[in-house]
Amino acid sequence: MRSGHFSKEWQEKNHCDTCIIWYLHYNKILDEIICDSIDLKNQDALYFKEPQQLINLLSELEETNLSLIQNSQDTEESLKQVKNDMDKSETKMNEETNCLKQNIGILKEKINIEEIRSTRLKRFIDEYSSIGDEKSNVEDRTNILQQLHTEVENVYKNCVGEGNEASINTIQMLTNIENKLEKMFEIIECLPYEMVISAEKIKEKERRLFLRQEKILTQKKHQEERIQKALERAKAAPKKLTGRRVIERSNPPIIQKLNQEDNEEILRLQQELAYYFVE
Repeated sequence: MRSGHFSKEWQEKNHCDTCIIWYLHYNKILDEIICDSIDLKNQDALYFKEPQQLINLLSELEETNLSLIQNSQDTEESLKQVKNDMDKSETKMNEETNCLKQNIGILKEKINIEEIRSTRLKRFIDEYSSIGDEKSNVEDRTNILQQLHTEVENVYKNCVGEGNEASINTIQMLTNIENKLEKMFEIIECLPYEMVISAEKIKEKERRLFLRQEKILTQKKHQEERIQKALERAKAAPKKLTGRRVIERSNPPIIQKLNQEDNEEILRLQQELAYYFVE
């Protein structure tokens, strides 16, 4: 019995030791597992801690994309508007260029007319200055001034529309004409551009027609003068020539100088003729 009692105590003691060993070993394993799990958490930390964060990020990206699309559409519309404005500006500039070219042609024709008038005035002044008598100079100057006054008065009636009942002088009439022109220019600036261009074209046609008719009348007048002079020469008695008729001397013949190549060519031809036709 004693031996059996010792064996039982020994067995209980052995069992306790075994449990302690297993307990320690289990704690060690748990500590290792906990350390490994802590290391894994530190190494592979998740960016999103909640699902709502991912949804919010996707919403922000979608709003950004929509904003970029809207900006691109606005930019495209702005480019179309700029292109349309450029096309309109180009068309307007082309129209203005054509109008300026027409105005240049009109101004050139006006310059030609003014040059013709200045030539006539210069001729008139030359005739006036060629007169040597002082008394005749005064009379001619008076006539010139009277003619100029008459011309200005005619222009005054056509432009202002009033007669010279008050007998104003030439300078005053020119001043009134200038004031009338300034008022007309102010009115023209207020009128529509198309109306002004149309009126200018009509006036230009009328002016060209008037110049053409005036040119035809001038040519007809010159033709009549030539015919009149020819008739006068035909009716005039023939002039009797007395003495020997004067004959102009003829010019001496022109001696052409031959260069060296021509001389060599002539010499070669002479040698060939001498070879074939001279025995």
